[in-house]
Amino acid sequence: MKIIVKYLMTSLVFTLFIFTSCTQDEAVDTQKGDEKMAMIELGPILNDFLNRQAEGEIPACTDEEPAYAQIMLTHELGNVDVVVPILVDESGLFTDYDEELAIPIPEGETTTEVSLTDFMVYAEEPGEGVMPIWIAPKEGSDYENFVNDPLPIVFNLRAGSKKYVPVEVLCFDDREVNLYGYQFFDLIPVKLYEFCVFANYCTDDGRHYTANYNVDIDYLLGEEEINLYEGESPEIGNTEDNNSGDWYAEPLCLVIPAPMYGETDSDVYLKVTVTLIAWDDNYGDPAGEYSKVVELSWNDVQQYFGEDNTIDFEHIFFNCDDQVNDCPITEEDTDGDCVPDVEDECPGYDDRDDMDQDGVPDGCDTCPEDFGDPLDGGCPIDDCIGDADSDGLNDCIDQCPYQAGPESNDGCPVPGSDTCETAYMEGDTALNTLANANRWGWAEHFQEDDDGTSKTFDIWAGAGQNDTSKGEHIGTAEISIDGDEISLEITLNTGVSLDELHINLSETAPSGNNVFAPGQYNLNNIVDVNTLTYTWERDYSDDFYIIIHAVACY
Repeated sequence: MKIIVKYLMTSLVFTLFIFTSCTQDEAVDTQKGDEKMAMIELGPILNDFLNRQAEGEIPACTDEEPAYAQIMLTHELGNVDVVVPILVDESGLFTDYDEELAIPIPEGETTTEVSLTDFMVYAEEPGEGVMPIWIAPKEGSDYENFVNDPLPIVFNLRAGSKKYVPVEVLCFDDREVNLYGYQFFDLIPVKLYEFCVFANYCTDDGRHYTANYNVDIDYLLGEEEINLYEGESPEIGNTEDNNSGDWYAEPLCLVIPAPMYGETDSDVYLKVTVTLIAWDDNYGDPAGEYSKVVELSWNDVQQYFGEDNTIDFEHIFFNCDDQVNDCPITEEDTDGDCVPDVEDECPGYDDRDDMDQDGVPDGCDTCPEDFGDPLDGGCPIDDCIGDADSDGLNDCIDQCPYQAGPESNDGCPVPGSDTCETAYMEGDTALNTLANANRWGWAEHFQEDDDGTSKTFDIWAGAGQNDTSKGEHIGTAEISIDGDEISLEITLNTGVSLDELHINLSETAPSGNNVFAPGQYNLNNIVDVNTLTYTWERDYSDDFYIIIHAVACY
């Protein structure tokens, strides 16, 4: 299973033109330099970027138009820190002429050496609270290999000349400074993407573990390999502070470039090496050395792109290849997961696939990448997406999320009162086939040929996993269909009362919280525990689904 995660970064190349005079930190005595000047045009740069970067504020890719460039450079007679407007013509973007960008030539010389040290691009004139939208990377930063010429850029200016200097800049979504280096200019669209890895390790006996590993990524340029990452590892931990819970590893996501040197979409340009490492607290020291290499073309990278700007991850298995689906499909094991159907937790899926190690197989886990509670569909109970005890109260407001109780007592059983249990009408459709979660209960699917009929269904309380042998029969529900009318009559056994009643009636199969959150059922506003007979008009086709949920006390 692959994780979907969103990180999009774009880079542009800005052609900068070096023109005019400069603002200097220390005044330059032009009389000593025989008053000869050279003109340069440069792209924008941010003078306070270092301070902002230290605070974790890094330029994000945006649709805003570049308007100003802030530039820092040094030369033999001083320093320059200047903001100039950005213009555009048929050749692209360039900095405007400004008299503060004239570089003096030292006395007795015809040229001077200039070093461009910082360059930033803004969508509005720089000032307090204004952040850059493009930044050029520097040598020694994590992303110096993502541009052809990182800063500083050093060049010579001749007296009376005008020099054009291209500078590459990057932008990105992530606001974590350690993921990016100093990024600067020249506007050529270059996108950066994420590549994510998750891994499992299997013992020779077939037991699966969440794996710890190292990742190296190299850019393949002919016979040369340019290293982008070396020895990167995922964040690992335990679900309990005292390490008494389950061990987990977060998927590792690293930023990669699109092809940069004219490769075709089918050319392999990245090599990802994933190496299993020891994890003493989890599976110990592996019995052997395991390493997998993933080679990526641009076509391969795009296969990880999902809908809504999401990205899937590459799932690596170490020593698991011959452990997966190694049982034949039989009448007793119809999904071939080596678990007999009578004991199968997740029919139709491999029960051994449990990425987050929470005891709920991935095929039936509503939150397969987050360690959760089996009673809450495999999701963390504080995610507020379910009703673990099906008493009609969302888990986040239910003071007793695993014990059914009335809303008047915050979802907790009332001490000294009758036993109260979650109850469902037993229909023909298990709820966990309508929504991907390990929860009990039923719906009834009425179809067109049911018109003119009347059917009676049992109502069961406490029948976990839809096992009526574990439950209490507390009454019946009779449903009659007559044209556009649907009638319901609930009959309770002697000594049984309802503390909650929830009904969902829909033309199409319900899903998500419409299945597992009785408090959100669509007829709740017209039903109550004191009325057990109802008639509804419908204005849709003859097919419909009905779910009847209650909290029954006896």
